[in-house]
Amino acid sequence: MHSLLITLATVVAVALVHFSYVDFRFRYRDGILWFWLLKPAPPLMWAARGTVVLALLMALLIPIVGATRTYAYAIVAVMVLHIVSLILLEVLEPR
Repeated sequence: MHSLLITLATVVAVALVHFSYVDFRFRYRDGILWFWLLKPAPPLMWAARGTVVLALLMALLIPIVGATRTYAYAIVAVMVLHIVSLILLEVLEPR
């Protein structure tokens, strides 16, 4: 049960970080709907989408892998890649 609570907290944290950043930074482009529903999407957006999905899948695997410090660092690293890809998307893609 302890592992399930950690898993739930991690999934919620990843989702909230994603939602808050995308909604705040891309509000002028319709926020979260623009991020997930834009077709065709630029390659940087696919990278951002992939990293957040990967982070969520990694968070859901905590009961199987175990809640270790190294695994937490791996999830944080994927989330940092996600945020960096969103920053690059905002800087490099035209409005």
